[in-house]
Amino acid sequence: MAQETHQPTPKRGKKKIVLALVLVLVVVGGVVGFLFYAPSNVQVSIRDPPQQPYDPSITAIFVTFTSIDIHAANAGSDSGWHTITTGATVNLFTALNVSKVLGKASLPAGKYTELRFNVSKVIVTISGVNVTYTIPSGSLKIPITGAGAQAYGALTVNVELDLSFRTSEILNNPAFTLNPVATAKVA
Repeated sequence: MAQETHQPTPKRGKKKIVLALVLVLVVVGGVVGFLFYAPSNVQVSIRDPPQQPYDPSITAIFVTFTSIDIHAANAGSDSGWHTITTGATVNLFTALNVSKVLGKASLPAGKYTELRFNVSKVIVTISGVNVTYTIPSGSLKIPITGAGAQAYGALTVNVELDLSFRTSEILNNPAFTLNPVATAKVA
């Protein structure tokens, strides 16, 4: 009895190739969709790199934020804001050489170009005495340098806010108002 060998027909081979290609396209499409459309975590941290060291009589600078928001690129001026945190107080002296996290939020994938923070008060300890200052507008908007922050694919993006005050403004200011020096960048 002669043994019959089974040869795949060209039609069956083409079906397998088409099925494999469809499977590859589905997997690649899922990965691309995840990377570009999945929500991402955006974290805002703070650091205080003063241009010059603070006067030795200044031993603490407490900044109380009522909210910290980030703005989506190409969104309306009012509609593009997303809240990162609704309140935080930080002693800038604890963030002189190392960043301190202020808040984190899950946001839609996309590009973010600006931070806005509202400050209710600044308390500076000078020679052991707490002195309360205000920021004139109560709110600051800071562009994120380097073309902004790109958030995608469930990754965490850290935006670092560098915030400091001038010693001369703290010590010689009868109006008790401060204008911080601030920049924001992706860290």
